[in-house]
Amino acid sequence: MPVISFNGVNKSYGGYDVLKDVSFELNADEKVALIGRNGTGKTTIFNIIASGLEYDGGQVYVEKDLRIGYLRQLYTDLADKTAEAVIEEAFSHIKDMESELKLLSKRLSADPHNADLLRSYGQLSEKFEFHEGYSLNEKFNKVTKGLGIPDDVLNTRASKLSGGELTMIMLAKVLLMQPDILLLDEPTNHLDCDASDWLEKYINEFKGTVLYISHDRYFIDNTAMKVLYLQNGGIKEYRGNYSAYLVQKTEEEERHLKLYERQEREMARLRATALKMRNYGTEIAIKRAKNLEKRISRMDIYDKPVTEKELKLTFLEEDKVAKEIFSVKNIEKSFGSKTLFKDISFVMRSGDRIALIGPNGAGKTTLIKIITGQAEADSGIVKRPKSVKYAYLEQKVSFPDETQTVLELVCNQLDLTLQSARNLLGKFLFYDDDVFKKVSSLSGGEKSRLRLLLEMQQGVNLLVLDEPTNHLDIAAREEIEDALSMFGGSMIFISHDRHFINKFAERIFEIEDGSFNIYEGDYDYYLSKKQALMQQNKTVVPAVKKPFEGKKGKRKSDALKRTLEQDIKLTEYELDTVNAGIESNVTDYEILIELIKKRELLSSHLEELYQQWLDIEEDID
Repeated sequence: MPVISFNGVNKSYGGYDVLKDVSFELNADEKVALIGRNGTGKTTIFNIIASGLEYDGGQVYVEKDLRIGYLRQLYTDLADKTAEAVIEEAFSHIKDMESELKLLSKRLSADPHNADLLRSYGQLSEKFEFHEGYSLNEKFNKVTKGLGIPDDVLNTRASKLSGGELTMIMLAKVLLMQPDILLLDEPTNHLDCDASDWLEKYINEFKGTVLYISHDRYFIDNTAMKVLYLQNGGIKEYRGNYSAYLVQKTEEEERHLKLYERQEREMARLRATALKMRNYGTEIAIKRAKNLEKRISRMDIYDKPVTEKELKLTFLEEDKVAKEIFSVKNIEKSFGSKTLFKDISFVMRSGDRIALIGPNGAGKTTLIKIITGQAEADSGIVKRPKSVKYAYLEQKVSFPDETQTVLELVCNQLDLTLQSARNLLGKFLFYDDDVFKKVSSLSGGEKSRLRLLLEMQQGVNLLVLDEPTNHLDIAAREEIEDALSMFGGSMIFISHDRHFINKFAERIFEIEDGSFNIYEGDYDYYLSKKQALMQQNKTVVPAVKKPFEGKKGKRKSDALKRTLEQDIKLTEYELDTVNAGIESNVTDYEILIELIKKRELLSSHLEELYQQWLDIEEDID
């Protein structure tokens, strides 16, 4: 039986049908991606499931008593809490149990032989332990470190955080809530590549149902068991990940087109025959014509396949360019006492396609600005040939005068007539009333598209891009990729979009903890090399630091292992004895408290013994 189901659901806003006869099911432990253009109703589906948003028709089922963790796009009413305090709200139900345990403990101090209190304390203690109440700090650190949330962000007031930082904080909170169902709206937005990789593993290991909205194709490929595609108010289901969805969707569109073309040919033939019969004018011929027209009216009609509008872009490129685009030698940059990077050296050659990656805050944008002359390094040399003309698409696109309409901006900046500007804007999917929108009202994706339009008319041989696919849905990302594929010059870009990196990068430059590394390949190559290096370090480091060398060392290690094994057995026996004592003394408060404390100490000691034994085992190997 499904945990969530929609059956013929309809929802409209102001007469506009957002959802039309939407039906789908989510089963226990399924990982499902919900995709579609921005504004097609994906978040509406989430709000119906999680927030009880009213709908106009149909049926929605959500299994009762299941906890839902919902990551939204926007958050308000954060009061005056630190980011750490906001995340810890995920443990509120466990903290309530802890408070109740303390209250029961006080009451038992006054009345230690009260059977009802002892029973309640024992039951609540078991429940507290079941919810891993004793390991909240460990869980907190696992998630915050996995998502790459810095300590200074945790200590900052949540109301002062940037949109990206707040998204990471709320994602950490949702994951720590231990929900049965996860609803994640753009979970990898603002995450760096390492954090996205970590989240993929978390989702795949999560014991529950996950429904997420995402434009991150790499993430969908690595996590989705099913894809729900929302278009024109309707929803279609595809089994498998994003790559499987693409294959199925392409095959479906080809079948639909063939059926439509066959139908159009047959209907044209029948209409022509009916017209010919009517032209004969005889009673028999007119009767046959009417029969043919009835046959046409009874035919199953296939709608004309909907084809999404495509960008039709071309670049004006400079012909002459030096063999070297940039030459960078030993540059260093610090802000206050914090060193972003040092001793960075590389040469960017003509035709290079370079991805600059690393954790958020590592200095990627700063490095881009230094090599393009928008910022100065503290030391080092950057050589930029005069023949290099670049276009720079920054992460947060803005324009000097955003009170202008899109049409006015293009006319003024490119000195075009109204008709020429409209023709150009049409190639970038600005149609009809879109051109009369104020620039300030454009979405992030629309602003990026408009900036790309302006830059592409300048005649460049180098593109410098800072998160070019941020804020774009999948279709818009693919449109930008199609445009960039036609560019024959050099490219250096910052991106956390691993699909985009794989498609364009031929070299990977990584900034991490102030160091700089170069990988001659795409993102998959980079990952394989990183994993190989990590494996190599695991095998090499112990060989250098072995404390037990030679026969004497071997005898010492064997003796220590035997001692530890005896200690482990003794501690395990004591722990079993304590657990048995807890079960048999559930009605004696004073004894129960002492036994629980002793169990915690023994468990901690046992973990230490296990670790010591493993360390010696690794040293011997």
